[in-house]
Amino acid sequence: MYLSAQERDRRYEAVRRLMDHEGMDVLLVMGTGAATGSPAYATGSFRYLTDFFIFSQYGILVFFRQSEPIMLVPMEIQETFGRKYSWIEDVRVSLDYTETVGLLLRERDLSGGRVGVISLESLPARTYLGLRERISRAEFIDAPSLLLPLRFKKGEEEKQLMEKAALMNDGAYREVLARMRPGMREIEVAGILEGYQRSHGADKTFNLVFSGPFPRSKEGVPFEGLPWCPGIREIQNGDGVHMEITSAYGGYWNQLVRIISVGNRNDELVRFHEAAVATIGTGLKVLKQGVAAPAYVRAMAGTAERMGFRLTTPLGHFVGLDLIEGRVDAESQVTMEPGIAWIIHPRLDDLKGTRIILWGETYYMTEEGPLRLNKTDDTLHVL
Repeated sequence: MYLSAQERDRRYEAVRRLMDHEGMDVLLVMGTGAATGSPAYATGSFRYLTDFFIFSQYGILVFFRQSEPIMLVPMEIQETFGRKYSWIEDVRVSLDYTETVGLLLRERDLSGGRVGVISLESLPARTYLGLRERISRAEFIDAPSLLLPLRFKKGEEEKQLMEKAALMNDGAYREVLARMRPGMREIEVAGILEGYQRSHGADKTFNLVFSGPFPRSKEGVPFEGLPWCPGIREIQNGDGVHMEITSAYGGYWNQLVRIISVGNRNDELVRFHEAAVATIGTGLKVLKQGVAAPAYVRAMAGTAERMGFRLTTPLGHFVGLDLIEGRVDAESQVTMEPGIAWIIHPRLDDLKGTRIILWGETYYMTEEGPLRLNKTDDTLHVL
């Protein structure tokens, strides 16, 4: 377990207040290995209530409003780890979640109550249909956003985990700077990142690597940039190597986005880099408590335009137990408050067809303003 019993009790009390307000008797919270998609599908809410992640197949947390939760897992090894490392005392192996959940609800006379599901998008159809048959009087409510307001505002313990994830990614980037050479394949760069992150305690990773001539090849093929899964392409002199360096510690994600010039200085890349750094800096200057995300985006867009670029999406995303807990964009309804964390990596368009997510890192909002979690500076390195 990474978090204290006090943090567990704080969360449980807050969740049960929400359940009481919504008239929910029980929450079914899905747990899978997914953590990089939207909160509707990824399983940050499962970890939020268990301090544990499912590493194979899927599990279900049965979270009761008036009694202790029960965690159902698909195999004995996860039962063993769940009892040892999670907050949940009652961990059970179930070969048929439909039968087990139905029995638990009938035992507690809840088979006709309101059942929140986080989320129906991640609940297998067979399980859902089976539950509808076994507890036909229950009202099922899709509730993927129920816990997000609680998860968005992170406390000191969560901040410390995010800082450790930032240290891992900073160190992984330094390792690439020390070891990357022309002739190395993209997958080898990813291996350097992954090896460093895992050896320093990461429990999840999501590293992207793309290489190629910037802004386009001699044949006119544009630099695609990220997102791109690393391939077998050999890195060559004249390339830009673009990386999303991403890992989680204790479930909490951090991301560092950087690009490296290989062989020599690239004036076009320097132009993009300077605009990206300036764009991020302008946004940070306007950020304080109570500033809405659209105002933050407008400030960045103004700087990008003054430097000859257009700010396009994706700009970044709010982050925590899921890598993407919401998008940072002009339509966002989020108002910045202490405890909110986000990744910013502006995508710039130079109006000539070159569009690239170039540069960025992870931030945490404090009462004094935004705190940069990654300590890597803004140097554009040439190897």
